[in-house]
Amino acid sequence: MKKTLLAIAGLLLSFETISQNHVKWSFSFDESSSFIVLVGNIEPTWHMYSQQTQPNAGPVPTEVVIQKNKNVVVKGKAKELIEPHKVFDKNFESEVFLIENEYKAAVPLKVKKETTIEGTVSYMVCDETKCLPPIEVPFSIKVKSN
Repeated sequence: MKKTLLAIAGLLLSFETISQNHVKWSFSFDESSSFIVLVGNIEPTWHMYSQQTQPNAGPVPTEVVIQKNKNVVVKGKAKELIEPHKVFDKNFESEVFLIENEYKAAVPLKVKKETTIEGTVSYMVCDETKCLPPIEVPFSIKVKSN
């Protein structure tokens, strides 16, 4: 019985951690420039890490991955449209690049034919006292050729 209660408590804690996203995402396609635009509204007191953060610094830098699609050519990696803050993070004992309040990035595409693109945005959020495990948010968006 005690093992069962511990297992249930562990599941509840896991669920709570997974469900604590602290970023609300929106995804759109800018037809005029052929960019997928990602916007993440970050809850107050939380921050995430820019792509500029070195992978070996400790925290997980934000990454956007677009799945292969024969109707689309990805013309480069996501370009962050928000300037991050460079700080020394005492928790990781390294220089990192933080983004607070809003994350915004654009992925350049060449669309050959109207299709649906699928991808993920992976990131890590922290506040002053703790960090949550990396989170991967899937997205799917219709794109049109110009």
